Amino acid sequence: MAPALEHGPAWALLASFAVSPGVPALLALVLERRLLRPRHEFTAFLYGDPALAVSCAAGVLLAGSPGASVPVAGWPAVAMMVLPPAFGVWQARSELRAGLYTWAQLLSPTKLWHQVVVYPLMTYLVGGALLRGLTSGIGGPAGPARWAVLAVMAGGFLFWMAANVHDRRRPRVGHPPYDWRRLRPLASMDAMVRPTDAMVRTGVCETGPDAVRNSPDAARNSPGPGANQRS
Repeated sequence: MAPALEHGPAWALLASFAVSPGVPALLALVLERRLLRPRHEFTAFLYGDPALAVSCAAGVLLAGSPGASVPVAGWPAVAMMVLPPAFGVWQARSELRAGLYTWAQLLSPTKLWHQVVVYPLMTYLVGGALLRGLTSGIGGPAGPARWAVLAVMAGGFLFWMAANVHDRRRPRVGHPPYDWRRLRPLASMDAMVRPTDAMVRTGVCETGPDAVRNSPDAARNSPGPGANQRS
């Protein structure tokens, strides 16, 4: 992924956007047979990740030429590529134990991509760009323009952080339960959301095993959007 940071802000923007939400949108369409919709997706993913792509591009623009910035290589680069997926696996295991996701959801294409691929690649791209932008010397924008680009870089990252806080208060379904033998989801996202919407309309809040038994068959594979706390 290093060349994406060496060929200007446009390449950095496209590379970051491709990692997320670009490829997840393609996986959702081809394998999970769905379109990404705001009512189903986490804000940090649908809007926060594009903001990170803008922040990444701003960092590369600040750095100017490659020689004017500190390259991310060696052990720091290795750590940025190894530690994030290790965290992703630990996080997925914790989410399973806490009942935030089912196994079928954890094994969905979009969830696997998020935990194993998005974490290391976005950490390297965004982290590397921010480091280059903050430690760059001469070569990028100067004067007020430099401060404006710096504000864009910081603003994109802060928006992503705020979106994560928002997601903890307003969780979404995020990922459908998936059957890899048939290459199709076990339940539609709408079927997973509908029981919760009905409870809200009727003022009934049903939890525990009874809620799963009384829900439609398509929704039994998921704990529902109210149980998910993160993407």
